[in-house]
Amino acid sequence: MPPRLPLALALALVLPLISPLPLVHPLLEQPLLAQDALPRKPYGQFPKVKVDTGERSRLTVKKNWLGKRRPSPTVPILVLAGHADSQKMSGSGTNGHAVAVRGAPPMQPGMTDEAFWNLLTARRIAKLGKLWGLNIRFYDPGVRTIYNADDPRTNWSQGKRHVQNGGYALEIHYDAYGRDGYGSGVIPRVYGGQTVIDEALHQKFGCFPWDFRGVLGAPKRGITMLELGKLEGDVENKLRNPATREGALNYLADQVVTTIAKALGVPPPLPEIPATTVAGQEQAPPPQIPSPPVINIPVSSTDGQGSTQGAAGAATGL
Repeated sequence: MPPRLPLALALALVLPLISPLPLVHPLLEQPLLAQDALPRKPYGQFPKVKVDTGERSRLTVKKNWLGKRRPSPTVPILVLAGHADSQKMSGSGTNGHAVAVRGAPPMQPGMTDEAFWNLLTARRIAKLGKLWGLNIRFYDPGVRTIYNADDPRTNWSQGKRHVQNGGYALEIHYDAYGRDGYGSGVIPRVYGGQTVIDEALHQKFGCFPWDFRGVLGAPKRGITMLELGKLEGDVENKLRNPATREGALNYLADQVVTTIAKALGVPPPLPEIPATTVAGQEQAPPPQIPSPPVINIPVSSTDGQGSTQGAAGAATGL
C-alpha cells in the first residue's frame, strides 16, 4: 500500500488538472482573432494587359496649381464619361485615329469613338474602385444629346451638385490624336480648389494648367478632367482589339483607381482566409491541441483506496 500523502499536498497537485483550460491554444489565438477582421475579397484578381498611354501633356511644364485639399478617405466619388451627353453636336469628342485616318468603322454608329471608350472606361473605374473599397459610383446621363448645359441630366449638372454636397467628381476623356492632342494629363477642378487626388493624378499622368483654354466648363463647376492618352497608337489598338480589350480597360482603370486610393490613404483589401477547399483541393486540417496528460495520483480516501477521479475529470474537461 503506497504511503499516504497529506491532504493539502494532494489537492495542490490535483486542482490544476481539474480547473478549466482556455478554449483557444495560446499559439493559435492571434491568427484566429485576426481572420475575422480580414476583408472578403483581394483587389487585383482580374486580367490586365499593359497599355502604353504615350506622351504626357506637353503643358505639364506650365503647371500653375498645387493640390493641397485632403478629402476624407470615404469621400463620395462620382465618375463621369466625357461627351456622353453631347453627341451629334459641338464638343462630341475625337473620332480617333482609326476612324478619322484609317477609315475604320466607329465602335458605335452615331457616337464618336472617344465617347464610346469614355463610357466603358469610366464604368470600369467605378467597378474596380468598389472592389478596392472606395465610396465611388458612375453616372450615365442615358441621353446622348442634351443641348442645354444646365439640364439637370448633364454631366456638368450632376457633377456640380455632387461637388457642392462635398463629393469629388472626375470626368474621363481620351485626347485627340496627332498634333491636335496634347497627351495624357489631368485638368484640375477650379471650383472647390485642387485636391491631393488632383496632385496624385498629375504625378501619374501629367497635367494641364488650371486655366487651360480659359477654364473649361467642367473644372469651372468643380469637376476634374482626366485625359488618359491620345486616341491612337497602343491605346487605341488594344482597346479596339477584342482579344486585349478587357485587359486594357482593366489596366487603364486600375491606374486611376490605384492613384486615387493611394492619394486618399485607402489601403487595398487583403486576401480572404481560404475556405475549406481551394481549387478542389482540401485544406490541411488545423493543428490539433493535445489534451493534458492523465496523471494518477494516489489520494487518501475513507476506505484507504487510491482514487483517479480528479485526473479523469481533467482529461474530459476539454
